Amino acid sequence: MGKLMLSGTVQMETKRFVLRKFKMSDAHDIYSNWLSDKDSAKYNAWRVHTSIDETKEYLSEWMSFYKRNDYLHWAVVDKDTEEVIGSITVSNIKKWKKYCEIGYTIAKKLWNQGIATEVLVSVLHYLTQEAGFEKVCAIHDIRNEASGKVMKKAGMKFVKNKTQIFLNSDNLVVRCSLYEFRGRGTHLQ
Repeated sequence: MGKLMLSGTVQMETKRFVLRKFKMSDAHDIYSNWLSDKDSAKYNAWRVHTSIDETKEYLSEWMSFYKRNDYLHWAVVDKDTEEVIGSITVSNIKKWKKYCEIGYTIAKKLWNQGIATEVLVSVLHYLTQEAGFEKVCAIHDIRNEASGKVMKKAGMKFVKNKTQIFLNSDNLVVRCSLYEFRGRGTHLQ
């Protein structure tokens, strides 16, 4: 198999959304749509933001990483409203194993509309068909069954439940479900 073809966060489109790099002008949408929302943070490893200034600090850091070709972090932008309604990011890239992990967040006001599935399908296709990853994994808190449904609908397969430690201000230890997606030329065991 060839090597990974990482070009950084490339712009993509789905039927309803544009996936692009974050911009500083996105700060208000990011803050109001998920980083300040306790329900959105409930099953994630980040702390609820208490001010837009805190969000701007995070956003500035994200933007500084875009110069790296192995930084994959998309803003999910509604084509109709041009509002940033979520994010999808790739982490824990293991180039020699052609492995990565993926995570996503969608604004609570838009839950249960198939958005996360639509976006996840598109990014999984990009990662395995264009970037060359052979295995993409994702985890969700076992209490967050909706996220597991998204992973299944996007073609990911359940692997196992495991304990995961999230090192944030709360040092959470949670039971998670692990899913994986295999790219072309590979098969699930």
